[in-house]
Amino acid sequence: MGRKWPLVVNLLLVCVLELGAGFVQTFHQFLALRSLFGIGMGGIWGLAASTALENLPMEARGIASGVLQQGYAVGYLIAAVINLKLVPETKSSWRSLFWAAAGISFFAAVVRAVLPESDYFLKAKALEKEKGMIPTNKTKIFVKELKEMLKKHWLLCIYAVLFMTGGWDAYSIGNHADWLQDSISCPTDPK
Repeated sequence: MGRKWPLVVNLLLVCVLELGAGFVQTFHQFLALRSLFGIGMGGIWGLAASTALENLPMEARGIASGVLQQGYAVGYLIAAVINLKLVPETKSSWRSLFWAAAGISFFAAVVRAVLPESDYFLKAKALEKEKGMIPTNKTKIFVKELKEMLKKHWLLCIYAVLFMTGGWDAYSIGNHADWLQDSISCPTDPK
């Protein structure tokens, strides 16, 4: 399938979830949407990283990966600036921040849809076709290796999922639950 269309689909999914976050009425609805959003972001991260790094020389990939990782910090900074400028000026308060983010995700999806697949990916695909490799064979190999990995490391996988789900969410929820619960139940900003 390539990286282009799965990335576009993930960006559009995230766009819809961000729009939905601006319309939630309860804290549980917000948590559910943000959990799904996290899954979409995971899909975006892998596809965007591989697309960005595959055309670079091997020597530059390490440093570029580090720069790419700082995208989260830059995103937080941009969100803070938008929050300072947009939220005080709008009637819908914090919800407008999510709607603006949905617009940014939609714009990114359109840009990615217009751009072609990378040359590196197209060359690799042509080479696979030339060698007669069938995509279903790769899927079978992946499933076989996944089963072997889960047999050996099933406990570690469960631990990692629980830690990333419960550990980080507990921290995040503990810090923001009161503010968010008050904001969702209040129809206007409590200024």
